[in-house]
Amino acid sequence: MAWYALKVRASQEKKVSDRIRNELVRLGIDHKVRDILVPAERVLEERKGTKKRERERIFLPGYLFIEVAAEEFVPELIQALRGIPDVLYFVSPARGTPPIPMSESEIAPILSRARSVSAAVETSQSFEVGQLVRIVEGPFSGFEGYVAEVYPEKQRIQVRVKIFNRETPVELPYSHAERL
Repeated sequence: MAWYALKVRASQEKKVSDRIRNELVRLGIDHKVRDILVPAERVLEERKGTKKRERERIFLPGYLFIEVAAEEFVPELIQALRGIPDVLYFVSPARGTPPIPMSESEIAPILSRARSVSAAVETSQSFEVGQLVRIVEGPFSGFEGYVAEVYPEKQRIQVRVKIFNRETPVELPYSHAERL
């Protein structure tokens, strides 16, 4: 089995995936395609500090990945997929050349991320160094300070607050602070 990348219209990935499945069944060639992957992951979105909502986010917009038996990738299948609305083209080395399968090192991180069971945390807030914030949760709730450092990969910030007339660094998650 081999994976191929298919460029589709952005924000239409799920609809195109359904159209491909339906078209393959209609043509009687659905046995040639083993899997169609929409590159999406589950994220836990935090809003206003306390409201959490899980949703699905597409991390490679405008792409689908199709797993096909290498010997089954024939012009009939290529034509069937290209004729589907919102399908733009197969990713290939040069325009007009037949598509080539993705290497294991290219597809492995995409499959791993898309098939991950745990939800990544995403917040609707972003902070900048020097920005004034108020701490809304935790032991320093009610204190105000400025952002000294931002750690986006950890979804944390370091805030400098004045305690007993001394500036003290406090590291906290994004959800424990609000911009002023």
